[in-house]
Amino acid sequence: MKKSSFVYGSILMTVINFIIAFIGFSYDVLLSNLIGAEAMGLFQMSMSVLMIFMIITTAGVPMAVSQLVAQENSKNHKENVYQILKFSIILNFILSIVLSFILVCLSNPISEKIFKNRNMLQSIYFLVPIIIIISINSVIRGYYYGLKKVGVASVSEIINNVSRFLIVLGFLHYSYPVELEFGVLVAICGISIGEFFGLIWLILAYKRENKKSSYPCYIQLNSIDILNQIIKIAGPLTITGLINVFLGFVNKILIPNKLMDLGYSNSEAYATLGRITGMAMSLIFMPFVITSALVINIVPSLSEQMALKNYRNMKADILFAIKITLIISIPLSILYRLFSEPLAVFLYNDKKVGEYLRILSYSTVFMALQHTFSGILQGLNKHTAITINRLIGMSIQLLLVYFLVGNPKFGINGFFIGFYLRIFVIFLLDLVTLRSIVKFRFRHIN
Repeated sequence: MKKSSFVYGSILMTVINFIIAFIGFSYDVLLSNLIGAEAMGLFQMSMSVLMIFMIITTAGVPMAVSQLVAQENSKNHKENVYQILKFSIILNFILSIVLSFILVCLSNPISEKIFKNRNMLQSIYFLVPIIIIISINSVIRGYYYGLKKVGVASVSEIINNVSRFLIVLGFLHYSYPVELEFGVLVAICGISIGEFFGLIWLILAYKRENKKSSYPCYIQLNSIDILNQIIKIAGPLTITGLINVFLGFVNKILIPNKLMDLGYSNSEAYATLGRITGMAMSLIFMPFVITSALVINIVPSLSEQMALKNYRNMKADILFAIKITLIISIPLSILYRLFSEPLAVFLYNDKKVGEYLRILSYSTVFMALQHTFSGILQGLNKHTAITINRLIGMSIQLLLVYFLVGNPKFGINGFFIGFYLRIFVIFLLDLVTLRSIVKFRFRHIN
């Protein structure tokens, strides 16, 4: 029954994720056509800044909420589930306010030193509401994933993407053509717009579902207990997220700067970054439509089964997730390799994107497996191993980007070398970690 719950939940999430991914991908394509490659490059850098200030509230806390809610719900401790949600929302709201204040204080150095564009200051200010809204949204979605009510959380994602698609693209189409900085600003505001409508849905759904609910006066978990458990789970995941985002952010600074050292203009350097990270990578991440559904479902499922010591179903779920990941990612990798230029011309009207997509096509399988492995290891409470593996991989990429991209013999190919070594190293480390855990946990039932 537990296996069926995981499988059916994953299928439902996959269908919903396809809808979300289709809307999101169409949005990225149309956005890039309306604001241009250089603006997409600046927008991607803005997202890197955003992720650094948002990672503390979104990397670990929602996953901790999902796991804790799943564990307490499996024991029918409804009062503890409510306390976990309430405490986590307050915690994330306070953290998001503090992080927003720090961002505002650092806005001038960020615009002048990182973007090298004083006109980007206003765009940085508009990152503040995104931090607050997404921090709250992520906790509530984690709560619903823990309860295995994926439909509620997924509808909020659909509302998020649809509202952003209609409002932002409609405005840009009406205002076309737009100035560089204004295009970036509108794209940033679009995130707040989508997340706001998604939050309204989540609040209304929660009030409707809990209108007649009542909880006992006696609470088994107090705030200190909840905080300790959140820190235990979220701590390593947050460190992992910070490492990934920070090193990714450094990469996005190094790449255009190193390219400019080779003679690229500022516009050419950021356009190259936009083509790789904002266009080609959007296709490479398509398997995440499936793997995200698997990860969202397998983390609370494995946590619940560990609490119940249901090891046989745990192993079956792990094997199912890996098989589905391979079935989806391998054909996509072949498709990208064979039809990279036609896809790029059709979607972006840009042959250079096709060249980058062809190079990146081989990474699709490893990226998808890496994502699935991270979810499995999270469900098995191996958060420290996830952190170490990704720190090693990202450090390798950073070093290679630093030394190779500025070398005339390699140029932008230095980024691809570092990228491939990173994902391959992380894949191998995750695989070794998972194999050691599975052998140890399940030897007695084989």
